[in-house]
Amino acid sequence: MQDEATRRKWREYKRKWREENPERNRELDSRAYHRNRETINRKRKEVRKLFTEWRQTLKPVETPAQ
Repeated sequence: MQDEATRRKWREYKRKWREENPERNRELDSRAYHRNRETINRKRKEVRKLFTEWRQTLKPVETPAQ
């Protein structure tokens, strides 16, 4: 996978293989998910935190009227 053309060929080969072998593809995806779930969950938590911070910036700041 030295250059872009090789990467594209390999990507196309994998796409076709996944279409031809849906059960095996599902199994591989499941394994990859479980292997990487700590990273996935960490990123998901980070995104939720950023979204909460962003949502807080949308709320108008209430100043007490005296």
